[in-house]
Formats: sequence, structure tokens, C-alpha cells
Amino acid sequence: LFEANDGLILEVKDYDAYSKHDSLGAISISPKTIYNWNEERKEFNLKALSGETVYDEGKLALRVRRATTHDKEFLEKFNKSKKFDICDVADDLLPTLETGGGALKKLMKVNKKTESGKTKYLVRPGPDPKRKLETEWLTKEQIDEEAMKPSHNWLDIGSGNLGKVFVEVIRCDGLPNMDTGSTFGNLTDSFVSLVYEDCFARTHTVDDCLSPGFMPWSRRAFILNMMHTSSQLFVGVFDSDPHTAHELIGRVSVDLTNLIPNMIYTMKYNLHLTAKCNPREKKCGSITIRLRLELENERTLLLSNINYPESVYVNSDNKKDYKVMHQTVHGNVDMKRYGLANINQYIEELYDYLTIYYYLEDSFVSLILWRSKTSIPFPVPRLTPLSIEWVDISMPLHSLMAFMCLIGMVENPELMPALFFGSIGWILMATMELRTSGPDPWARCKSFQHYFWALVCGDGMIKPHDIAPNENIERIKVREEAWKKRVKDAERRAEEYAKEQEEYWKEMEERDDIDEDLSVVKRKFTLNPTTAYLYPIQQWLGIIINALRITKNIVVWEESYLSFWFAVTSFILSVLSLFVPWSLLVKWIMRITVYVFFGPWMKLVDIYYYQINESEESERENKLKSERQEYLADQILQAQLLRENNTKLRDFKQYMFGEHITKVNIMKKDRFRDKPLPESSAVVYKPEIKSLGSLAMQEGGYHQVRVDGQHLVGEMIPKIYETPSTEAPIGKPTKKVDDDIPNYNDSYGIAVAKVGTIVVGAAIVSVYLVPNLLGAFSELVSKDISVGFRSFYS
Repeated sequence: LFEANDGLILEVKDYDAYSKHDSLGAISISPKTIYNWNEERKEFNLKALSGETVYDEGKLALRVRRATTHDKEFLEKFNKSKKFDICDVADDLLPTLETGGGALKKLMKVNKKTESGKTKYLVRPGPDPKRKLETEWLTKEQIDEEAMKPSHNWLDIGSGNLGKVFVEVIRCDGLPNMDTGSTFGNLTDSFVSLVYEDCFARTHTVDDCLSPGFMPWSRRAFILNMMHTSSQLFVGVFDSDPHTAHELIGRVSVDLTNLIPNMIYTMKYNLHLTAKCNPREKKCGSITIRLRLELENERTLLLSNINYPESVYVNSDNKKDYKVMHQTVHGNVDMKRYGLANINQYIEELYDYLTIYYYLEDSFVSLILWRSKTSIPFPVPRLTPLSIEWVDISMPLHSLMAFMCLIGMVENPELMPALFFGSIGWILMATMELRTSGPDPWARCKSFQHYFWALVCGDGMIKPHDIAPNENIERIKVREEAWKKRVKDAERRAEEYAKEQEEYWKEMEERDDIDEDLSVVKRKFTLNPTTAYLYPIQQWLGIIINALRITKNIVVWEESYLSFWFAVTSFILSVLSLFVPWSLLVKWIMRITVYVFFGPWMKLVDIYYYQINESEESERENKLKSERQEYLADQILQAQLLRENNTKLRDFKQYMFGEHITKVNIMKKDRFRDKPLPESSAVVYKPEIKSLGSLAMQEGGYHQVRVDGQHLVGEMIPKIYETPSTEAPIGKPTKKVDDDIPNYNDSYGIAVAKVGTIVVGAAIVSVYLVPNLLGAFSELVSKDISVGFRSFYS
């Protein structure tokens, strides 16, 4: 190459299956250009070769860099047509257990027997390899007891570096029978699939059982690596079928955002076919999982939310597995497909958002009538013994703040922008307080104070604590019944008002006080059932609904990390607005507007700009046209770069992991939230003390299989991001720094700067805003008193 005079010559041809390939042009790249090339994208104009047709158009875009060891290994595998078979790695490395086999074998198989007056069941998918005789037949109580024991083998998958999610599938209960021939014992053959960010996994199959328990020696335990805090764990239960597609029984999305690290959660969920639309009343059974989070520190997770999450996709080379992944994430309803039912679901959800009126009405009445109660800790000294005791005192803090802020705004209108931004943070704080003070432990969220403390110290304020089964169940029922009664009463009053209005208009019609033509009154909005007109409406409704769902989740602290940042931003903007002289700014803007655009000199603009000859007009139009073309060319280039990157990434993922691809939502975009049932519980995680030999085996990955995720990094020939599989002795993941993945833990200086900004803002509020409010209040009171004295003496 470096001895050639022309360097590297590349020719572009038009492929033709039956005749000669036509040459479209060629380029020549010098050796020096290639040697100094470092992966950046460059475009070359195609030039016709000697004797070929001259087209004088077309470009060839290239990226060139020196090949790495990974590039050479990849091309060697590519030339051998060898794919990365990572989907079935677990089946090859984890212990293999016997399954039910074919239909005839299943019908002849005995799954239940009576021994010593006790009914025993055949353990499926197989007994413990180390205790075959002891665990082959067990009673129902023994199966439940074995299922709750720690898992023997773990499958470590995924590409994240923010933390680890330890998940164990314990059991399912009350599953419907999806197979025919239940009289002969042919029941549901269930397995559980899990999708989390860029990884997919599934348990072993339990044959002929409607309440299967997944044994600790089977494949049921997974370590999932976290890339973003908003990611949900999607869990699906399926009926296995060796010949046709696996049938969805139910699915659930587990929200990990507000879970506390170093706690063992045993959570039970009702299964539903979808979380995107109604109906959800169908009985699909329930599932119980055990879950634990390991996080390096909360500050790392908090700072990672500054950047918007990238889209995540999971690929599969098997069409049956693809359908399982897709239905695990999205359910059995495709809301993107055109249909009147989907449009009606969107409209119904829009009407459901009108229930926010009840919250606003209750909040406004509580604020105006000083009913809101906020617990504030106050120190109380004790003489015997000499100590300080913190006592919670309830006071209407929100009403007091609203009263003081409105007084300041009335007396000093320049405070209006600051109060506007501050009210956004105030609303977020109020909704957070509503959730954290509720009786339901599974509906609570992490607080603003927790995240602020994490930003300062690295770890949050909320410490691990036990949650008992059915905790506060009576208070939860009373609260839910009160809210249902509140909604029903409001609906009843609305119906009564509608009837009164209808009777009123009928009476008016009888008196001839209104127009006899009632077609305008009776006309209703009807949809023309034509795809060309309705499908765009459905798409716009989908965009609006997704935006409303994300906004709702931020306001109610479902996306608590983002809610914290929105609250902090609102408070910072509120403080900064205090230093802006708004009256002076508005006055000068109006002055400049009037003096510049309404003065007599505008006649000169008319003479020298608008009243110009044709040549100058043509020159100006050509200039504007040239600017528009340059802007359009830049936009086309940016779109082309995005299209190239997306196409390349899709092709690489399809080649490496399979042609079938499913998008996994990072932000929560489901209509309904799956909440753990009251019988769920949680205990503080206490790692057992291990010997040096056990720790060495743990660090070496004993009883743990590592499978890389599907997250690709790199520009030209991307590679799979490798996540460390070892676990630190204190129960936290081992830190790994990689240049391809941003490491947010190194942003300590940024964290200090942000915390400093917040502290300074709080000090400014204390020094500037509070004295002004108190001064305005005292001035108002003094004026009223002086007026009262003058009127009294007069």
C-alpha cells in the first residue's frame, strides 16, 4: 500500500445480477492520509475511471483506523460465519435438570402419590443433584420451605456499572390452565422470563403445575447489572410449548427506583396480560420474587440522571424467544398498531387524568383552611437525665408558606418570577410528603432529604428497615375506601348537576327561549373509520399520552431521581430570580422596543431596506436562499450521520445476537403501576460471615456464571462491554473503570460544586427572601394599625 503511487483505490459499482456491473465512480486515497486517519468520518467525491461513464455526482463516506486485536478477532469470526451464541450459554454451563418430555410421556408420568398418609408431589424440574432421593418427592409444605432457601447457582448478566440487582424467582400461585386434557393431568408447563435493560433470561420449566415452586438448585437466580436508575425489571410467566409459540399467562413490571439497597425484598405481585390499557380484571395468578439491590453509592446514581438515558434493545436469534421477550416487556397488546380499540383506550386514559381535579380541590381547600399538617422535629431539653429529645410537632407549614409568599408578592411584585419557580419545587415537595407520610410502605418514595444527603455524603438518609407482611393493612383499607367514596360522591354530584342542566334546557325549550334547531347542541364528535385519517390521530395521542405518563411519574415521585433534580433546579432558579431587577428589565425592554421600532427613523428602514431595486432584491433573495440551503445541508448531514450510526448498530446487534429485536423502555411509560401485594415483606440484609476459603471461591466466581449483556461500545467495530462478575466481600460490587463507559463516580468535583450551589442558594433565601417577606408583613401591619388609630381619633 505505502509503495503504490495512487495509494488505495476504491470503486463503487451498480450491482446487476444478469449483466455487467456498471461503474459509478472511484476515489483514490494517499498512504499519508490513511496513516494519519484516526476513525473520523470523511467524504470523497466519486470520479469516473478511464473509459467509464462520467456521472459527476455522488460521494463515498469512510472511516479508517489502525486495526486492533479485537478488530482482527472479529473479522476472523465474521469470515467463518461464526456468531456470538450468548443466549444459550446458561443452558450449557448451569446444571441440567430433567424435564417432562413429550406429551405421551407427560400423560404417563405420575406427579402425585400418597405415602404414610401424606400427599407428596414430584419435584420439578428435578431433584437436588446432591440430594436426589431426599428431594425427589416432597409435600406441599416441604416444597414451599425448599423454595424459600438460598439459591445454589447464579447467572450474572447485563452491562451496567451502577449497581447489581439480585433476583430469585420463588413461586407462582393460582395460574390458569393453558393446556388441554386437564382431566388426565395435562396442566400448564410454566416458566418465568426476565428482561432487564440489555439482558434476557428465563428459568427452568415446571411441568403440569398451576402453583409451581422454583427450587433453589434450578435456574431461578439472576444477577442483573444496572445501567440506569429508571429501568424496570420486566417479569413474564409463560406456558411452555415445544411445537408452537409460548403462551403468555401474565406479566409484571417491578419498579426498582424507590427500593432501598441492602434489604431483602420478598414481593408478591398479581399477574396481568398488559399494563398499557384496560381490562386488567382477568385472574392470571400471582408471582413471588426475592430481590436485593447492591449500589456503589447513591451519589453515583443521582449524577447519572443528569444525562438522558439511551435507548436499549434486546436481540434474539430465536423467534419464539423474541416473542417471549416482547410480551414480557409490552404485554399482549400492541398499542402502536392501528385500531379503534387503541384510540378509545387513549381517550379513556385522557379522561382518567381528569381525576387530578379531586386532588387539586382537596389540596386547595386544605391550604386555604389551614388544614394541612406537617410534622417538624423540635429539640426539647430533658433535665433527668440531661439530654435533648426530638419531638415531632404538627403545624400547617404549607398554609404558612403560602401566606407569607403571597404577602411578599403583593407588596413586591418583582418576587413573582422567583415565587413561580419556587412553587414548582414546592408542588414536588408536597407530593413527596403525601407519599412518604402514607401508611402503605410499598407506595412510599425516597425523599428530597434522602437525595440531598446522598449528594453531600454519598449515601442516603433512609436506612434499611424491616417491612412486615400486611403492615398497616387496616389503615391502608380505610384510606382507599375514603378515596373511593370521595370519587364516587364527586361523580354522583356531577351526574346530578348534568341532570339538572338537562331539565333546565328542556324547560327553556318549552318556553321557546332557545333556538328550535338543536342540531348544534346534539352534535357529537364522531370518528371516521378510515386508517388514513385515524392512524395519525392515534400516533399523536400516543405521543401525548407518553408525555403525560412521564410528567405524572415525575410529579408523584415515581421517577424520584428526576423529581429531585427538577425540585433542585426550581429552587435554584427561584433564588437566582431574586437578583434580577425585573421592573427595570421590563421597563428597558419596553423602552428599547418603542424607541427602536416606532420612531420616525423607521422611514429610513423603509427606504433603504424595503424599497430597493430588482437587482438588490434578487441579490438578497439569493443570499437568503444560500443560507437556507446551507442550513438544510447541515440538517441532512446530521440526519445522515444518525441514520448511519443506527443502521450500523442494528446490523451489528442482529449479527452478534440475533435478527429479532425488542425495544426495552427505560423511562416508565406504562399506564398502570404494578404494586406489591400487602403480604409482601422485607428484611435487612445481613451478609453471613465467610471463611477465607469461601471468600476466595466467591471472588473466583464459584456457583456463578457470567454472561455479557448486549450493550455495544466503540465506533467502527463495536465490542461487548464487559462488566466485572466478582462481588466485594462487604457486599458491594467491585468498581471497574473503563474508558468506553462514562464513570460517574469520578465526578466528585462536580458534586461538590452542585452541593455548594444549593447551600449558597439556601443561605441567600435565608438572608434575602425571609427579611423582605417579614419587612413587607410588618409594614402592612403597621399601615393598618396607623390607619386604625387615625380613624379612631378622627
